Amino acid sequence: MSNNIILAAFLCGLAEFICYGGDWLLGQNMADQPIVVGPLVGLLLGDLQTGIILGAMLEATFIGAVNVGGAVSLNPSVATVLAVAYAIIGGGDTKAAVALAIPMGLLGGLLEVGTYVLFSLFQDSWTDAADKANEKKLVWLHYGVWFARSLVFFVAVFITVVIGVKPVAAFIKSLPSFVENGLGLTGGLLPAAGFAMLLSMVWEKKLAVWYFLGFILVEYVKLPLLVVGIIGLVFAVVFAFYDKDIFDLKHSKTATNSNKSASQQEEEDFLS
Repeated sequence: MSNNIILAAFLCGLAEFICYGGDWLLGQNMADQPIVVGPLVGLLLGDLQTGIILGAMLEATFIGAVNVGGAVSLNPSVATVLAVAYAIIGGGDTKAAVALAIPMGLLGGLLEVGTYVLFSLFQDSWTDAADKANEKKLVWLHYGVWFARSLVFFVAVFITVVIGVKPVAAFIKSLPSFVENGLGLTGGLLPAAGFAMLLSMVWEKKLAVWYFLGFILVEYVKLPLLVVGIIGLVFAVVFAFYDKDIFDLKHSKTATNSNKSASQQEEEDFLS
């Protein structure tokens, strides 16, 4: 086994440790999202462009995936690290990498649930330290468990890249062209599926006009997505100030009516 693959696997594991661990170290800052993980892995592996492209595609794919409570749907950081590694180290197609990211993310989600179960064994230690006001022990437990969880993901990614990336890439390349093309088509459709999942959660009839306006601007007016995004931001700011003015007006009317009611009550009390 060459030193190059060992080094690449170490860098992938390091990126996973930084992004997944960093997301939980100082509050949930979303450092484990593909838009952050992809460019970092690409930078460490020497192909920033591929990292940015896959990060954006996977962010669109996973944007509608929401973990509720303790239920974990998938792990986006694991999926992104392994997908970028497949594309750069294995020389695979980026769209095929997006398609492969889904099962990788599901396996990462299972691993995350496993760490929840494993480290819940420290619950009694936390409770005991809190009851005794042992701040030092609480700090050690907090950062110790954080480091151990992040290390688990580092090791998992490291081993997967070492033993799996190149064989998987070679296997996919050995498949008939229609299978590889099918993976590419699937990968191209997944970002649309991600946006559809997001729209299903935030869709309202009164907002539908903005969706169709964006579609018209992109498809028929041929405006770049960045320009459409800036236009949307301008409208959002304008309506935010408008809503604030309406809220302030209603609040001032409510306060005025309350003052009038109080004055009338005082007059009635005085006359009675």
